[in-house]
Parts: sequence; C-alpha cells; structure tokens
Amino acid sequence: MIRPPVFAVLWLMTLAGAQELPPVSGLPHAVVLRRIPAEDGWDLVVALSSAHACEEAPRPCWWTTEDRLGILLEDRGDPDKFLPLAIEPGPNNDCSTRVERFTVQELVLSCTGEKWATYDNQKFIYDVRARKLVSHYSYAPCSAERVLAGPKFAMTDGKRELVIDFDPDSGEPRVTAGAAPAAPENAIDRLHFTKDGVSLGGKVYPLPQADLQGWQQARPDEATTYLHIELAEIDEEIGPQQAEGGLLWFGKTFYNAEGATGVGGFGYFDSSTTSYYLYAPPEIANWSVSAILVEPDAVWLALDRRGEFGNYPGGLLLWDRNTQAVRRWEMPWIATGVARFGDAIYLGLTNGVGWLRGDRIVSYFVDRSEAGQYRMAARN
Repeated sequence: MIRPPVFAVLWLMTLAGAQELPPVSGLPHAVVLRRIPAEDGWDLVVALSSAHACEEAPRPCWWTTEDRLGILLEDRGDPDKFLPLAIEPGPNNDCSTRVERFTVQELVLSCTGEKWATYDNQKFIYDVRARKLVSHYSYAPCSAERVLAGPKFAMTDGKRELVIDFDPDSGEPRVTAGAAPAAPENAIDRLHFTKDGVSLGGKVYPLPQADLQGWQQARPDEATTYLHIELAEIDEEIGPQQAEGGLLWFGKTFYNAEGATGVGGFGYFDSSTTSYYLYAPPEIANWSVSAILVEPDAVWLALDRRGEFGNYPGGLLLWDRNTQAVRRWEMPWIATGVARFGDAIYLGLTNGVGWLRGDRIVSYFVDRSEAGQYRMAARN
C-alpha cells in the first residue's frame, strides 16, 4: 500500500485539481502503481487516488474522471518531499487502467471498460531534470488479428492494419512496411468447419456436448452456483482450428455466464472416419480456447473465459501428444494466435505480441509517437 505522505500529496492534488470533488474521505483508496529509481536520490512514482479499491488482475485499478493519477518525484532520503510532474483525472468513467510501460522518460497506461470495451492508451512524456511534463496524448491500441508466415502478425487498431515481424538476430518485434496478405483458403474452409460442427459431403457432424453429469464432475465449483442443475445450459462450440493432414484440430469455446456453461477441451475431427476425438484435461475444464498451435509432439492452447463482463485471460497450456502431460503458464493477456519460430513460441495478443522461451514470457505493445510513428515497446 501507499505511504502516508504520498496519500497526503494525492489528497492535496485532488482538491487542487477539481474543487467540486468531495473531501479525501470520498477517495479513500490510494496506491502506488509503480516505483522506479530516477536520479540524484529521487524515485519516480506513479500513484492513484480513487474512490475504488484496486481489483485483482486482469482488471486492477479504476481511474475515473473523479479520481486523480499522479506522476511524482519522491526524495529517497526525505519521504515527505515530493515534486509532482503531472496530476491527471481519468479519461472517462469506464476506465480500468494498467501500467503498460514506465521509464524515466515515459509512462503508458492502457484503459479497459467494465465489459472489456477498449479505450485509447494514455501516454505521458516528461523531463525528470526539468521537473515537468512535456506531453500527454492518447492513441488506439492494436490487437493481433491473425498469424502470418514468418512468423508475423497482422495487427489492427480498428482503422489501420500493421504487420509485426521479429528480428532474426535479437528476436525483438518490429513494425514492418506494407500491408498483410489476404488470408488463404485452407482445408478447414473447404470442409465447412463451423462453430457447431463439420459439414462434409452434404452431411453435418455436430460437435459432441458434455452431459450434465460430466459437467458436474469436471467443474464442481461451477455446478454449485446453480440452484437447480437442470437449469445449466451447456452450449459448447468449435473455436480456433488448425488442419493437420486429414485431422482437423480445434479448441472448444463456450459462453460462461447467465446460465450458459460448458467444459473446456480440444481435439480433432478425422475426415477419413468422420469421427471426433476429444481431450479434456482438468487444467482446461474451466476455460475456452482462444488460439491453437498443433505440432508433431505437442498442442499449444491459449485460454480465456467468455463472461458477461468480457473475456478473461487463462494463460497458455502445453499438452504433450505422447504422454498427455500438461504444462501451463499464467499470463495477464489473451492470445489470439500462436506460432513457433526456432526455439520460441510467439503469441499474437489482444493488445500486442509476445514470446515464450523456456519458462519466460515477454510481451510488447504497439506504441505510437505524438507525430504518429509506430514502434514496438516492451512492457516492463
């Protein structure tokens, strides 16, 4: 939690920034979001005074127009001494903010709504030596739409499409020139692999659904939320897909709110036998699949939960095709695409890209200069 002197500074700057605000008792929650060493014995601090307590990830802190975010210099030797570089209200009343990048030159905050509406990133550029804010502007974040060969990712901010590739020497992502090629037709398209099943040769093969008994066994905690078990509506669909010869791999997806539910899983449809083969290890039972990568010895699955208030990330799962052993990595982002290049697994995210090497996941987002130039920036 925040130190008492910082709270006092936030109180003063809140009242100074907007006289119509209630006294500090109306903004009872103050927290340091991030602290880094600056220069000459100073720390650079991002602090938030809010009417709402910070929630657990992935939606940590509300920053509304009545709250105040401060970028402050704190004297390391005298914790009562502060120099504010910026004091800012939230951009709207539906903004849950996260620190995407924080250095001694710049701060970038993302902004997500209660039902996962995506708002512009807020970027602050400051001069620590001059003790002043240089610039504050906003720009739309980019999400990964699809995986391209390379690997590359086609990204969009809703208006403009960018292509992201990775430097072969450093592995760092970069924005490239040129537009992404159109998505090619594949075996899945030709076989009419829909959300409900497979249409092949004029016949529809529906996706098998979990029954109520299997759902209760796989998800006992979910089952206890229903007053009557028969009220549970199991509605599982085919999600992301990948063809492997005559096998059509896919991950299951389902809405998990307002009475709808399901059991997470994945598997394949064998076009030669017109049969489904499904797998549901316990680690995936609570989750939908948002992206899939099938390799000769393994299947990679990105997980999320589709709820009334948006989609929540569930991490990255590796399933060994020989032993059926499972490994899972937590991450606070939803992946929409997975690709391999060399010794790394690359991820297209709803708000950037990332890679996994060994046990380390690193992510980046598309940053923009005030002049409109795009670059990849590492989250820190």
